Amino acid sequence: MHDFAAVLRPLLTADATEWLEQAMAKAAAAAACLPELFPQLARRIGRRPLVSGEELISEAGVCFDLSAWRACDAAAARLVRAAQPGDELLVDLYRHGDMEEKASLLRCVQLLPISSASVELLGEVQRSNTTLHFEAGVLDSDFAVRALRDGGDAQGFTRTDFENLVLKCAFLDLPAERMLGCFDEARPALSGMLRDFATEREAAGRSVWTDSYRFLGRALCEGALARLIGALEHGSDAVRHRAALGLVEGEVGQVARFARERLAREPVGAIRELLERLAAG
Repeated sequence: MHDFAAVLRPLLTADATEWLEQAMAKAAAAAACLPELFPQLARRIGRRPLVSGEELISEAGVCFDLSAWRACDAAAARLVRAAQPGDELLVDLYRHGDMEEKASLLRCVQLLPISSASVELLGEVQRSNTTLHFEAGVLDSDFAVRALRDGGDAQGFTRTDFENLVLKCAFLDLPAERMLGCFDEARPALSGMLRDFATEREAAGRSVWTDSYRFLGRALCEGALARLIGALEHGSDAVRHRAALGLVEGEVGQVARFARERLAREPVGAIRELLERLAAG
């Protein structure tokens, strides 16, 4: 696990530094101290963001965005690294923590090897109505993708579980790009679910999750091509962009004519570039 020492140091006061050093010593001596230490993190360490802009860290087979982390989250990770708690204690920390403690714990678990605790906590955030916890547990890292690839049936995390997390992301209208690596796991079955969800949203007069089009383009299901082509004429720049991007990423054929038709009327430069690639195909 990333130890965060260098990035955390300039954010801490002398008192906070002293407290964290003492807390790490306690945690290293007895992991059972964590339930006592976690509630103090936000107050002792603070909630300042670690960095101001996106900063992807990739090490030891884990990828995460440092900009999603706060000082208290990084301190929590240092405590977990020192304590090396078992799965049961990790789950217990989540279930008995307050909103802030749960968020910090979930960010820590994202960086650990996939285990039964990982799977159990992913299930918890999939069922949760708290957006903060879904973001802390699933987004801004490749945790969900690693759970699928490294955990899989051995840890009880199935493709259906992964697809449910993507659907939750759609329901919450959060950017799929923050679930690092998720587009590489596009499958026709998932596209079908997103197509049906889009139909339900439209029937209710609501907007469609724009990232649906990227999944549909990467893994065509029945009705996907018609949706993608139609979306090229949508009034929303975001919808047209995602549809064109999905068609390009999925290397979908049979669309050159429609791309050329739209190209002459497309005012957005980034979308025009995608349409030009499609028109050339």
